[in-house]
Amino acid sequence: MDSSSSQSAALTSKLTDEPSPQAQAPTTPPIDGDCLEHPERTAEVETIPEGGLAGIRAARAAEDRLVARGLTKRYQGTLALSDVSLTLKKGEIFGLMGPNGAGKTTLLRILATLTKPDSGEFQLEGIPHSNAREVRRRIGFTNDVLGVYDDMLVGEYLEFFARASGVEIDLVPYAVDETLKLVDLLSMKDQPVDGLSRGMKQRLAFSRAIIAKPTLLLLDEPASGLDPLARLELKELLLRLAKAGTTVVLSSHVLEDLAEVSHRIGVLRNGILIRTAETKELVKEEGSRRLRLQVAERGQELFEFLQVRNDVSSLRWDDQDLVFRWVHPETGGAHPGDPSEFLVEVVTAGFKIRSFVEEKASLENAYLHIAEHNKGKVVA
Repeated sequence: MDSSSSQSAALTSKLTDEPSPQAQAPTTPPIDGDCLEHPERTAEVETIPEGGLAGIRAARAAEDRLVARGLTKRYQGTLALSDVSLTLKKGEIFGLMGPNGAGKTTLLRILATLTKPDSGEFQLEGIPHSNAREVRRRIGFTNDVLGVYDDMLVGEYLEFFARASGVEIDLVPYAVDETLKLVDLLSMKDQPVDGLSRGMKQRLAFSRAIIAKPTLLLLDEPASGLDPLARLELKELLLRLAKAGTTVVLSSHVLEDLAEVSHRIGVLRNGILIRTAETKELVKEEGSRRLRLQVAERGQELFEFLQVRNDVSSLRWDDQDLVFRWVHPETGGAHPGDPSEFLVEVVTAGFKIRSFVEEKASLENAYLHIAEHNKGKVVA
């Protein structure tokens, strides 16, 4: 070892073994009351996850199953979809609601790569929509118009779509039986499709969409024609698929079904996605405090009396009843007070009330309130 190396080693040893007095911590803490231990300094430091910040961001990105930006579509000059953007998570059920012509089917067809957007883009698991072949390998889709081959047997029908969806040849029989069992049609495997009821054909069309275990399932009115028991089974199946990691976009006019299975709701109107929110929060914020009352006489006067109040919103006649949302005058949100306070004011004003009730918070009431406040939002 040369002399410079020896001096360096000796210096290192000295610095290690003999720290300077300034670097040494006091052997006992001060008793001064102004020098109390800071909780953040004494707290145990959290372990840095593997991959650090980059790893956290990558994990979060992996949860984003589909990312769409600025989707827009016109049909012969009519704007059907206007600048729609949304992000869907792995295992999420996203409910779409809106009136006929709102753009729900157009959005689903774009996400299924069956309709090209005029502008905007989306990615499914990082794959751009322009790569339609790869996107379609990961998608299951059913539209609101049944399309089944009546001249085939149920098993043959599903076997055809299993092969078309890329299921391995040796696994096709297993996939067919497994899927038919899921939709409770296994006993009909050797029966002609033509002999199925509409509800059974609906289930068969649904089985076609899930035969290849897609990561994104697009459903347009899947409960159409189903009896109550079949609807219940469909909801249970959707929840199981979502729990296994399938992302579902569900369009339906049966708002009760959407409320029971959807994690989030998107409201489309005139091609515009006017609201997205967690289902429970949407019902709580927009679907509560809806009052229903029936007056014994002077109904039109009561309507006009309520119409000018700043704590009444979405006022309408429902047969003999007046239905409205009781809102906070300043925020427009649900009124926090006791509804009996409102009733007292109405009676004090001289109106004879025959019945008065607060309706249960529901997604239907939330939708009616949102639609009422977005009547003026149109696109051209």
